[in-house]
Amino acid sequence: MEPLKSGDAHAPALLTNLEVMDLLQERLAARSDASSSPPDGTPLSFQSRDWIEQTVFDYLKSSPAGSSEVKLNDMPKLVKTLRREPSVATTASSDTHDVELDESTDNLKGYGLTTAETLQVLNHLPTSLVELHLLVEDLEKRIPEEEKQMEFLRLLAQYSGMDVEEAADGEEEDEEEGADDMEE
Repeated sequence: MEPLKSGDAHAPALLTNLEVMDLLQERLAARSDASSSPPDGTPLSFQSRDWIEQTVFDYLKSSPAGSSEVKLNDMPKLVKTLRREPSVATTASSDTHDVELDESTDNLKGYGLTTAETLQVLNHLPTSLVELHLLVEDLEKRIPEEEKQMEFLRLLAQYSGMDVEEAADGEEEDEEEGADDMEE
């Protein structure tokens, strides 16, 4: 397992919950294989460590990242898409370059998330617009169209296997009317 690393050699590598869970799973499996040899179990000095690792693993397993179907080998592609700046396919000037852009339009889509936002999104795997707005700063300015925001959620759903909660337009209109009635 290779953790996702930033380009700065002095900055600590940020690990997603899925990566930590995978690391803990490897450690717990190795320890369970090795623990069959000592007759009286784990030495007392390591029992606290073992309990902490098992508790953290259990917690992460119950989190959205742990209950999803995301695989570690799929994450770099998803991270690349989340971090890539949104681009417009009409900026190309040469004819051959235009053809390449048309063929790989899906590969050019990006959302321009920061490192921290990418980490939050991967750890929480939002399934609704409300959750997405809580994780991405100024989402309404950066991705103004609601359809693009839903497309973002559907992209996450492809990787996580979780269902996206579709926005209900009728409910929003009813809420606005109810707020107007209360003001009067």
